[in-house]
Amino acid sequence: FADFEIAGTVPGRAMTLASVKGAYARDALRSGISMSHSEGFNPLKFGVIGSSDSHNATSPSDEAGYTGKLPMMDGSAGLRTGEAGIGLVQMTPARQWGSGGLAGVWAPENSRAALFDAMQRRETFATSGPRIIVSLFGGWGFPEGTANAPAFDTVSRAHGVPMGANLPQAPDAAALPEFVVVAQSDPHGANLDRIQMIKGWVDASGVSHEKVVDLAWSGSRVVDPLTGKLPPVGSTVDAERATYANTIGTSQLRAQWRDIEFEPAQEAFYYVRVLEIPTPRWSTFDAVQLGSKPMKPAAIQERAISSAIWYQP
Repeated sequence: FADFEIAGTVPGRAMTLASVKGAYARDALRSGISMSHSEGFNPLKFGVIGSSDSHNATSPSDEAGYTGKLPMMDGSAGLRTGEAGIGLVQMTPARQWGSGGLAGVWAPENSRAALFDAMQRRETFATSGPRIIVSLFGGWGFPEGTANAPAFDTVSRAHGVPMGANLPQAPDAAALPEFVVVAQSDPHGANLDRIQMIKGWVDASGVSHEKVVDLAWSGSRVVDPLTGKLPPVGSTVDAERATYANTIGTSQLRAQWRDIEFEPAQEAFYYVRVLEIPTPRWSTFDAVQLGSKPMKPAAIQERAISSAIWYQP
């Protein structure tokens, strides 16, 4: 799922990026814990948000109402797709750009001070556009059934720390870190496919590693015992009409997970990724408007990403 909306070219230049390594936030998180291991400090302990990065006074987070990024270059469906025949599409990788994202902030009240404090403690998450909500807590032991507790936030805060924080000192040498997460779909958007945990750690030689674990998913799918992978959720997207149906997926997912591979001597980070079911990309809506053939990919899986929780030996 990390191949999502990657712009492989540079605006105004006829060149293709040979590699996107280093362009991911995950690379920076891994570099941070590697520096913590070798130098004793982590300068890359950051929270995450989403935003639009548009230059036309709009915030185009909705695929169906995408307005482009640069008004003179991709300000209309015809300019973005090249259907206008002006040639501007050759000057910018507008076709590769995703629509705008959104920032999520967990604060006790909707005030400037509370929002700023929440961002300072990195209790934030990003989405690729939908109003998905994700809440993540980590600790050394949550009551059984915490993920399904009606008072999830209260119980989780009493026994752990939220996204953006450091795990407290372990109560004993045999303790294993545990995480609880709840994800809610956009009430006016698509259902959810799955929740994934992304873990990064540094081994004794200073080399960083990463692992992705499926925590919760919709339907009755079963993880393949040979590959360890969960089958795709499927797709209801009709590219010719730019439509989809919420007949797959689910509106809410919850998980409670313990890291049984945890090594107390290894620096680590943990964050979650929440995926929607496939929905039409902005370019598919443009194609329907113009009466042209949709470009690939015709569908995408929108997502939410939490800030990490770190472990320091």
